[in-house]
Amino acid sequence: MFRRIIAPLTMASIVAGCSASTNPYASSTTDPGNTLPPPVSAAQVNATPSIAFTPPTIALNVGGTVTFAFGSVAHNVFFDNDPTGAPATIDGANANTSVQRTFPVAGFYKYYCHIHPGMSGMIVVGGGGNTADGESTGSGGYNRLR
Repeated sequence: MFRRIIAPLTMASIVAGCSASTNPYASSTTDPGNTLPPPVSAAQVNATPSIAFTPPTIALNVGGTVTFAFGSVAHNVFFDNDPTGAPATIDGANANTSVQRTFPVAGFYKYYCHIHPGMSGMIVVGGGGNTADGESTGSGGYNRLR
């Protein structure tokens, strides 16, 4: 009897866990601006030891600056496929430091930590402009909305 109850519950939990989205952009990849606060001129993104960028999404004015704060665990920041207007990547293994990047062009900038696959965030600049077409590009799980 115990196996009849536990096995289906275990399977249901696994399926639910696999199908639940942890992607903060899943519900609206073409227009995440409808759920964002007003854009700011400067913001900070923390690359945390729990393998997450917080906050996961930033609304930024055109020409705004983001400070990427790296704590005790090494991370990096890549804007894959070198999208138009994206700042330079922050490569290497960065820990206990901060790096600033400026975003001069409106658009959706999805970024990733290549050290930790699945660790990503998005910066929406100037309401997104005309750069989001809802398609993703790239390979190896590192995609960039353009």
